[in-house]
Amino acid sequence: MTQHPATGERIGGRYIVDEVAGEGGFAKAYRATDSRSGETVAIKVPNYAGSSNDAEIIDEYFQKEAQTLARIEAAGGHPNVMTLIDQGTDDGTDFLVVEFIDGYELDDAIERLGPLTDTEEVRQVGVDLSDAMGFLHETEIVYRDLKPDNVMLAERGGRPTPVLIDFNTATGFDAGRATDSGTTILGPYKPREVADAAGSDGRQGPWSDVYSIGKILLFLLRGTVPKQDGINPRDFGIDCDPYPADIVATATKSDADERYPNATVMKDVLAARDPSPPPKATLSTGRGGTTHTVYPGDTLGRRDAHGPSPAIAIEDDEEYISTVQVQFDRVDGEWLLRDRSTNGTYVQQGDGWEWVLSSDGRKRLREQGTNPADRHGDVPPETQPLTDGSLIALVHPSYGQTFQFEAQ
Repeated sequence: MTQHPATGERIGGRYIVDEVAGEGGFAKAYRATDSRSGETVAIKVPNYAGSSNDAEIIDEYFQKEAQTLARIEAAGGHPNVMTLIDQGTDDGTDFLVVEFIDGYELDDAIERLGPLTDTEEVRQVGVDLSDAMGFLHETEIVYRDLKPDNVMLAERGGRPTPVLIDFNTATGFDAGRATDSGTTILGPYKPREVADAAGSDGRQGPWSDVYSIGKILLFLLRGTVPKQDGINPRDFGIDCDPYPADIVATATKSDADERYPNATVMKDVLAARDPSPPPKATLSTGRGGTTHTVYPGDTLGRRDAHGPSPAIAIEDDEEYISTVQVQFDRVDGEWLLRDRSTNGTYVQQGDGWEWVLSSDGRKRLREQGTNPADRHGDVPPETQPLTDGSLIALVHPSYGQTFQFEAQ
């Protein structure tokens, strides 16, 4: 394959190039046809000639996108996230095959149509984006680069539907490279902990993507986005209902602690048309100890200096605790703990401890030749209901990382 595939060129022995579909700083996309299925797909290749970045950087970020998309597919994918179809190397050049999104990049759509005057359409786009981001966060991925040209707006089900594309700057909670957390990503859609990562002590996490969702909603309503924090659209003369204006103002706060803590909460307030944060709970480490506030969707895990942090990050020099050990959810008004670790979590309600272990943790035990049911006689569940006074022990009750749960 040439570095600039021509119309009619066959890639990977299967995909026939039609035309250029778009390009960015790390990749160039071509519309193509799958000769086996006849379906239209998009081929992404490294954009060596059209980028000011060094070839090494382009290769690094192209591979990062490939790994992230593969991780997303392994987690089951999401309707508002671009689907990875295939990947490979053709004559020494890497390529990705992804679904072809029939629509416009968000900035092109607003330029053609103008700002959205229907508050309900804006709200639904926000719900979709928040749902997609919540899925990524559950998969321990922080997107970090949400902006109009990284969102395609497609007509699906009779309404404009956003689809996330371009995952070359997304990173895992355990990014594994100290330099990566210092990557500077510029633009008015970035909170300060991302835009000035190299010079900021702010932690990157799900709350960083919440800020960008808020700025996207402002863009939909206004057509432009100023490089300011805590923006209320109504202060700019935008005629919209109070609730989306207040949601945008909260989501774009400069201080991450004043924003909605994660995309699950952002989705909930948009779905409820109510900017008030949903019910919360507390985790405490004992009398006189530290108390943490917990919202639905929040995560608890080990602090990792090389990547984004869980909502509640604790020190664990032994590293038995996963970077995302557990996640807290509310289902039908009841709190739920979901284990996300490889070593498991214990929950005490009454006299005994209940072992909770993720599917990945059970898989790991089986790969080691151990039946997950051997430890306590039953295969451990992946989730456990929580009530006031529940004790949560990370890894094991004897490990010394125990919290008491109280709903508020």
